[in-house]
Amino acid sequence: MALVRDFEVSGSGFTVPDAYHVIVNVKTEKRLADIPPPPDSSRENGLTDMDLGSEVYWKAGYVGKISIQIFASKEARDNGLNPVGWLGDSPTDAGINGQLATPGLAHEVKFMIDPDSSDSILTQAYNHLKTTEYYKDAQEV
Repeated sequence: MALVRDFEVSGSGFTVPDAYHVIVNVKTEKRLADIPPPPDSSRENGLTDMDLGSEVYWKAGYVGKISIQIFASKEARDNGLNPVGWLGDSPTDAGINGQLATPGLAHEVKFMIDPDSSDSILTQAYNHLKTTEYYKDAQEV
């Protein structure tokens, strides 16, 4: 399974049309409890009134962190050619020793894993990516 969409090589002005995006790693972290907002003794509940953002940053449960290698094409990957880029928190998680990342997308590679789902973690990861702005129009292959 992979996703196909154009990929702009960061800082180059060059876009690889129909690049082949492959998940190569999904790290799983178990968060034992919700992370509360900072304390605020002036409030009745003792917590700061704030929007905590996406549940992936504060909710208890299993958090998946996706690492993606991006190839010029499926053929390039199948022939052992090097990736043209990666997405994720760290290039080493994606198996790459380089700086060809797409900036500003790290938040989209984290998701809440459903341990009761009949879908594998890998399938859940691809399904999550397809809900993001970056991959919403990507073709699944």
